[in-house]
Amino acid sequence: MKTITFITDLHVGSHVAALEGVYERARAYGWHVVEIEYERTNRPLSDYIRTWNPAGCILSCSSLTEPLAPEVFRKLPTVYLDPDEKTLSRKCNCVVCDPEPLAKLAVRELENLGCASYGYVGWNEPTAWSEGRRLAFEKLVSGAGGKARSFTQKWTAKDRIGFHRRLVKWLRALPSPCGIFAANDDTACQVAEACSFAGLKSPEDIAIVGVDNFDIICENAATSLTSIEIDFRQAGRVCADLLAQAMENPDRKPETRTFGPSRIVRRQSTRRLKTYDSRIARALERIRREACLGLKAADIVADIGAARRTAEMRFRAETGRSILEEINATRLEHAFELLKKPNYPISLVAGECGWQTDAYLKRLFKRTTGLTMREWRNRAPT
Repeated sequence: MKTITFITDLHVGSHVAALEGVYERARAYGWHVVEIEYERTNRPLSDYIRTWNPAGCILSCSSLTEPLAPEVFRKLPTVYLDPDEKTLSRKCNCVVCDPEPLAKLAVRELENLGCASYGYVGWNEPTAWSEGRRLAFEKLVSGAGGKARSFTQKWTAKDRIGFHRRLVKWLRALPSPCGIFAANDDTACQVAEACSFAGLKSPEDIAIVGVDNFDIICENAATSLTSIEIDFRQAGRVCADLLAQAMENPDRKPETRTFGPSRIVRRQSTRRLKTYDSRIARALERIRREACLGLKAADIVADIGAARRTAEMRFRAETGRSILEEINATRLEHAFELLKKPNYPISLVAGECGWQTDAYLKRLFKRTTGLTMREWRNRAPT
């Protein structure tokens, strides 16, 4: 059995999903995967390479790609996941996130809100991934006859107050309603906070779309954040497939492959209601957060504070759905995500999504998709 190493800075966030994708392919290739968290080591990488003697390596740690990687991995088939620009320019085997599909999802979400203007807020320095998202967003907005104003001023984590003040001033000058695409969720969170300080409502004045769908950030921002979830599991699969080819033929020409988003998760920052009934807005937020915890339509009726018929009429007028339809739609969205995990037991999906019986979910799923859950899983893209 061949051993490969998967080197990350820390076993957190996107790296976990990418590693899951690598493991999935490793089972098919018959590999043994050794994960190395570089930030928690006290030895040079060369020691690990000599010890494990891997047949190949996946490096998901951009801070290590220059200058250590050329020295450590000179003769070892290696794939770099989301590397820095210097590594890309060396024409190594790389797997990068394609910014265009991300920008398309953001533009589509913001266009549906009828925005009068658009803006992009980048990361604190012009990294390849942030600049790629900016350029793709500006191109798409321009192609639709608009213009995206980009906030590209450099800032540092040591002076977030200064950044915050400049951002508040920039946001106030934008024609509203304005749609903002942020480089990632951390940046989107700061945009939401700046809107709050500037007296701008979200999404009425400023609608915001972030990237990564990190729950802890998106759920706890000044306004809960709509975010594009990147398919890092697929990134891991792509890395493993590219590494397999590099191991089989070390002299093959290096190439760069891409991966993209898996979905957009809509939250309050882009949910503009017809008349903005504050009670309906709060009800939608509760459904989004608690639908899979056994939430009932009667709970939402109580929150709205009206008779059942009146509450349902107000809810449908704002959303186009009944309360139960909204709860079921939210649960189904979670069911789809669980079914995309090939090893997740189908028998557990109903309970995990908040339904008391499998029978109800099976009927609803077949009525909605025309397929059984197993059929849908077999047809779902991997």
